[in-house]
Amino acid sequence: MRGAWNKLDANAAAKPIGKWLWFGIILLLLLWWTRIHALIALPLHNDEGLHLTRAVEVWNGHPFWEISDGKIINHWLIAVFYPQNAPDFVGRIATVFLALIGLAAGYDLLRREFGAWAAIFGGCFWLLAPPVFFYERLALSDTESAALGVLAVWAALRMARSGKAWMALATGAALSAALLFKYTAAPFIASVLLIAFLVGTLPWRTRLRNAAIIAAVGVLAFTVPVVYTVVRGKSFGIALGWVGVTTSGSLSQNIERFLLQVTDTGGWSWSFLWLVGLALLVGVMLARRRWRWGVVLAASAIPLLTVLLFGKEIMPRHSLTGLPILLLMAGAGFGLVIEMMPPSLNNLRWLGVVLVIGWLAFDAYIYMDTAYQEPADVGLPPLDQDQFITGHSAGFGLREAMRDLPNHVQSSGDLILSSMFPDSCRRANFYAVNQHILICTAAPGVDKLEEALKVSPRVLVLVEKPPVGADMRSIPDIVATQVADYPRPGETDKSASVTLWEVRKKQ
Repeated sequence: MRGAWNKLDANAAAKPIGKWLWFGIILLLLLWWTRIHALIALPLHNDEGLHLTRAVEVWNGHPFWEISDGKIINHWLIAVFYPQNAPDFVGRIATVFLALIGLAAGYDLLRREFGAWAAIFGGCFWLLAPPVFFYERLALSDTESAALGVLAVWAALRMARSGKAWMALATGAALSAALLFKYTAAPFIASVLLIAFLVGTLPWRTRLRNAAIIAAVGVLAFTVPVVYTVVRGKSFGIALGWVGVTTSGSLSQNIERFLLQVTDTGGWSWSFLWLVGLALLVGVMLARRRWRWGVVLAASAIPLLTVLLFGKEIMPRHSLTGLPILLLMAGAGFGLVIEMMPPSLNNLRWLGVVLVIGWLAFDAYIYMDTAYQEPADVGLPPLDQDQFITGHSAGFGLREAMRDLPNHVQSSGDLILSSMFPDSCRRANFYAVNQHILICTAAPGVDKLEEALKVSPRVLVLVEKPPVGADMRSIPDIVATQVADYPRPGETDKSASVTLWEVRKKQ
């Protein structure tokens, strides 16, 4: 057994990556293919529309347009890909690129700290976990900041080993980027500092210098957006509104929502393997007394635990900030056990590899195929089901209506109004065909309709079901005829939440 432990220690040390590089490349290629395939099958979520709108505003000279929710630069990456063209694809491909960076950093982190088998298992957990797959195909900030958080932890570990100032700069840059993408990445500050002060054998003077460099980079990164916000008379109150609730009721609600996230999204089997992997890591760490691994595990657990302990009305996606790095740690647990097996158990070793990765891959294949073919039927917890499939913030109905609009426009003089929330209207316009763009109003928009009827005898109005939009039949002095309906999943033609109306003045 001593020989197995010594082999484990040797493999966990940093070594030239050699042939294991190809396993990492294969994982990255698989992540790329699984994420971009049928990338636009699910309609745009409300927040995705907001991020795309901000990305367009970057091109209009407003890089910090409406950043009070704490998502300060996430739209910059979308802007790089020119969101005015194929916006639903462009917005989401930005997330995929960041996922590639996060997985690459996580793979190298595991290889250096725990060994090559840990890197392979951890990469498979990241690649195949249904919640990560679902959110990495959306233009949302949670998984983006999670990937950058993993990059920051990887850089911090490199810094703690080498003590080099340029690695402290890299750590500060990655950490600042994670926070600038979304404030829910703030717990990674504690993760980085824990590693900076407890990992490695650097003198305290070097550790303090590196911490000061990281802090200086963070202050520099936030100076411009903070000054901009203050000058504009705004604040980051929306971004910080979810912080500070520690009551037992809030904690139990957060835990309940997280448990639904890891059991309802693609079933429970991947989460069972995830917990087993974490338990194996703790067991090997205690048996070997490798407290350095304990520091890495604690640093990895801080983001998720912080969200659960201090989150106010957290949504399931908020936990995604801290989930990917813990999936890597679960892979490390399985990898360490495989690494420890003596040569005489080589057949058992390969059986274990096939069973664990095969189990993950089988469930992931079913989930991914549903997401590609029938995204409305993909397994989600109740809150996410409402957010992304059936509720107001989901894009079903709006997308279909915009694609159908050209069939109802009779002349170039027809005006097309919205009677819905402004965010919904802006999001719908990303699906506009042949420049048939909605004139956005603040719901219900009756005053804008009356003005439009003075200009055009015929006005089309796309309505979200009252009380969001107006009831066209209740407005006096007009003749309103419903010409089309666009039901969301679970609705019928009669109960459709999105309807198109032809409105004329009474003669």
